[in-house]
Amino acid sequence: MAELTQEYSTILGADANFKGEMSVDGGAKILGKFEGSINGKGRINVGDGCRLKASVKAKEVTVEGQVDGNVEAADRVELKTKGSIVGDISAIRMSMADGASIDGHCRIGVSSKGSVSTEVKPSAQAQQTVAVKK
Repeated sequence: MAELTQEYSTILGADANFKGEMSVDGGAKILGKFEGSINGKGRINVGDGCRLKASVKAKEVTVEGQVDGNVEAADRVELKTKGSIVGDISAIRMSMADGASIDGHCRIGVSSKGSVSTEVKPSAQAQQTVAVKK
């Protein structure tokens, strides 16, 4: 779980199912199921047992549950022991506990322009084959 001293202005309970876009000025702790996108100016905590099918963008992102989507942090991404991300990660810093998993591309560090850059590569399913007839 997150540190007890961390304060979250928004908490989505374990029994909640949410679809859509969420934007928070402070921190948010997600304990239920969420589908869509989450944008925060503080820390987003994806709690143990939580399942996201969403893109997550915040200053800091802590993952204890499952995220199926891209994660972008202006500062840090932290994967806890049970944390799982299926998607691309972009952050200045990242820590990953033993037992956590990532299935995607990671871009960690600052680009030459001083900002985090993301490189997204299309999956094999997204590429189309075009036949040319002569």
